[in-house]
Amino acid sequence: MPKIVQNQDPIETKDIPGNTMIEMIKVSRTYAPDIKALSDISFTVDTGELFFLIGRSGAGKTTLLKLICNMDTPSKGLIEVAGHNINNLKGKKLAHLRQKIGVAYQDFKLLSDRTVAENIAISMEVSYKKPRAIRQRVRDLLEQLQLTDKHDALTGDLSRGEQQRIALARSVANSPRLILVDEPTGNLDAATTERVMDLLTRCNKAGATIVIATHDASIYQKGNHRVMELRNGKIHSLSRNSR
Repeated sequence: MPKIVQNQDPIETKDIPGNTMIEMIKVSRTYAPDIKALSDISFTVDTGELFFLIGRSGAGKTTLLKLICNMDTPSKGLIEVAGHNINNLKGKKLAHLRQKIGVAYQDFKLLSDRTVAENIAISMEVSYKKPRAIRQRVRDLLEQLQLTDKHDALTGDLSRGEQQRIALARSVANSPRLILVDEPTGNLDAATTERVMDLLTRCNKAGATIVIATHDASIYQKGNHRVMELRNGKIHSLSRNSR
């Protein structure tokens, strides 16, 4: 298991049995009038793990990610992130934990009237990083994703594939200890997909726990990691890919 990199201000995990980053116990989510998005979900993700969540559209992948980052609340069941019941956290404690979680949403959620650099810098600015360090981090991420020429472009003027990469860059910019990624390669060609996965792999090797929701088999069929498949809001299988 990759070690926590101490100089990246990790979430406190010293009191968590087995060093577990995410634990769900019998979690369900039902929307009105009677739409069952998730039913009786139980699993754990270890600190430093790269974990893939797969399934067809509508299987419940996005709902599960929203529950983990407290963008939605379960109808029943327990969700712990870094040893905290995330649905019981309020105010400063919740804000502090959220600063340690990076999320790349499927619909991007970029500020269309801001530049690419400004969008990526946001998560670092709220953590009071030094301006010089922010500028360097933004440049490094744009170079890794081959978007250097888009530094001063408005995100609203970018293609969907470019917006997708900017959303990913923003999610990892602040070196979060937990990264949640929803369909990171849906609008990308094979070469760009490889660059995106290289970036996420580097983050994982640096100590970040990463959960990737995807239907793209090409990104989870290689490597030694666990893959959980959802079907109709239920866990269909949970296995380790050893190839």
